[in-house]
Amino acid sequence: MENILDYVKEKWTQLTSFSKKEEVKEQLWKEIINCYSGQNRQYHNLSRVAYLYTLLDEYIDEIINPAVIGFAILYHNVVYDAYSLHNEDQSAAVADAHLRQLNVNQGIINNTKTFIKATKDHIIPAGFSLQTDLSFFLDFDMAILGVDDEVYKLYSKKIRQEYSIYRDPLYKEGRKLALQRVLALKNIFTTTEFREVMELKARQNINRELSLL
Repeated sequence: MENILDYVKEKWTQLTSFSKKEEVKEQLWKEIINCYSGQNRQYHNLSRVAYLYTLLDEYIDEIINPAVIGFAILYHNVVYDAYSLHNEDQSAAVADAHLRQLNVNQGIINNTKTFIKATKDHIIPAGFSLQTDLSFFLDFDMAILGVDDEVYKLYSKKIRQEYSIYRDPLYKEGRKLALQRVLALKNIFTTTEFREVMELKARQNINRELSLL
């Protein structure tokens, strides 16, 4: 992949190409970059955003509304605070404020906010019109669990760094609970495509990490 910043900027440019508000777009982009460049962003940074965009590119033929997923990928971790239980709601609020400034269609804004908020508990709202797209988006969000051993080890290390405010006993207790909740799911991944490729590996990775905690 080319430079990550350039790659993500290209996605932003594509998503906002409909708007002629060049100064506004540039200011919003700077705000996004500033959010993702915090010192506590060892994992939830632009590299992760870029990874999710590569997954969107890979599965683009399955997607009904790429704009919604594209905006959701960029904004779903724009607010990230290890102390907070409201990151998703706050990220959705930032997306709402930014996209309104660009006069994005209200339906796209509302769906983007639904996608972002769904990453909190990975539950798809009943009757939601973009269920397939949301299923893929949530699987993109979970895909790191099903990567190869070395990439998963690096991911685990970065998560620990982001939660460095907590001492080992407290962190390990919380991390165990989080991983055990994932293992308890009937399916970690929602789509058949991801279950076939990543479900088994994800469970192996999680079990291995649990054994080390």
